[in-house]
Amino acid sequence: MLAFLLAVSTGPLEAQWPPWLKKTPSRPPHYPEIAVTAEWLAAHASQPGFVVLDARGPSSYLAGHVPSAISLPADSLAPEADPGGLFGLRGLSGEERVVVCADSASIEDGAYLFWLLETAGARDVRFLDGGFESWLRSGRPAETISAARESARWTERPDASRRATKEQVTAAYGLPGMEIVDARGEQEWEGGPAGAKASAGHIPHSLPYDFRQMILADGTFRAPSEMRAMFSRLGPRPSDLVDIDGRFIVHGRGPSDAGALGYLALRMAGVDSVRYDPGGWDEWVADTTLPVVRIPRAEELQDRLRSEPFRFAADKPPAGFVFFDVRFRLDFQAPGHIPGAVNLASNVFGDSLDVYLARHWPGVDRARVPMVVYCYGPDCIRSRICTTIAARQGFRRLEWFRGGLEEWRALGGEIVGSER
Repeated sequence: MLAFLLAVSTGPLEAQWPPWLKKTPSRPPHYPEIAVTAEWLAAHASQPGFVVLDARGPSSYLAGHVPSAISLPADSLAPEADPGGLFGLRGLSGEERVVVCADSASIEDGAYLFWLLETAGARDVRFLDGGFESWLRSGRPAETISAARESARWTERPDASRRATKEQVTAAYGLPGMEIVDARGEQEWEGGPAGAKASAGHIPHSLPYDFRQMILADGTFRAPSEMRAMFSRLGPRPSDLVDIDGRFIVHGRGPSDAGALGYLALRMAGVDSVRYDPGGWDEWVADTTLPVVRIPRAEELQDRLRSEPFRFAADKPPAGFVFFDVRFRLDFQAPGHIPGAVNLASNVFGDSLDVYLARHWPGVDRARVPMVVYCYGPDCIRSRICTTIAARQGFRRLEWFRGGLEEWRALGGEIVGSER
């Protein structure tokens, strides 16, 4: 079963995981020297084997760029292609010292190019902190003549540890020590208001994070230690935070977006094990066999329950969706529960789910019928864990009523006691 999702310790189970899922021992943070200033770039740009790649669009590049920079728009590079071959056509072998240059409007493109270079195995990749604007602010000249290099043979081996695939995300969600971070924004992660399309929501057990908060007003990144401290406060509740020494997969909607920015920021922040999933959310929801979780509001839940008036009034399980209260039995009975909810405590949820479905929703189609799960309130994560377990057991439309009984009471929703 999936009781391991409720365990504090991974124990012997971890030995069965593929190497990329295993946690590395904790150690003092190491901050790679990734972000460089305009002054640093000016001092090194003339050295042999030094290359500046401009990730902006062609018009921005031609309007002015760092002298000798090579135009390589990130949106022209597909993640499925051979990045080493593409870089070879631009005259790179992978042995160069490369600095990626973007601007405030294209920082995500620059982050994506940075990731592609690392994925291809480039030995030394840096990022111009503050982008092309910082170059201009430093008073240094811009060039409008296109630069190019003779094609070369890319000699470095790809680094598969920097990329996550849909299959790896499918295998990883919910595992202890593994965090999937959704960079699209909290509203998209929640799934939008009532009536949103069925594909709205997030990958089970993922957490939302806005990586733009790691960038200051002048376009430069915060200090690596500050970014690390900020990110370490991420979690489904204040008392249950991510393990900064764990494994992370970051994604956005698709290639060259906020997910790539998250990858770059976490690399700067000294997060040792971080992968970027370039397919992201768009690829996930395009596969209709994969589960999606969304966050309904109390008003929406109330309307859906009242659409079945007899069942609602009689405290009977709804016919249109599976509805579980995962609190302990005594709390379910008194002070009570939301009408129609079936009590299945979180500590036995995985092992007893089939039995309770057969009793209350016999023959339920797990691919089509939604499951709604709730517990005490937004600081209780049992319902989050249970939606992940349900996803592992074949449900595709999961609804984590995160506000739980607390939000229901605030709405003035009816509470009943029951022996079921």
